[in-house]
Amino acid sequence: MPRGHAATTVEEYLAVVPVDQVGALTAVRSILWEIIPDVSEKISYQIPVFSTAGRALLGLSAAQKHCSLHLMSPPLARELAAGGELSEGTISGATLQFPNDRPLMRATLELIVRRRLAALG
Repeated sequence: MPRGHAATTVEEYLAVVPVDQVGALTAVRSILWEIIPDVSEKISYQIPVFSTAGRALLGLSAAQKHCSLHLMSPPLARELAAGGELSEGTISGATLQFPNDRPLMRATLELIVRRRLAALG
């Protein structure tokens, strides 16, 4: 995402993401729409954020050299990093970074969504 671009919709955000990242972000976005109950999305903190029942669950963004799934939960990020449950991506802070050419697999996203929903109660 170019610095200084303030998108107001997810479509605007994706329209300015570099072409080598759009495919991965779109693939992850589609899966999140399928697996998050009563999902909604909006731009928050200048990135697409997925919510359910009015509560923010995950964010998605393009960085300079990778794509990111923002877990929005440092405890979950620590658990996933320490537990060896992830077969793809790299945890950095509370973010799961993944290569531009390899969107996260459905199983990985289901694991993360299941854990985030459980944490929200």
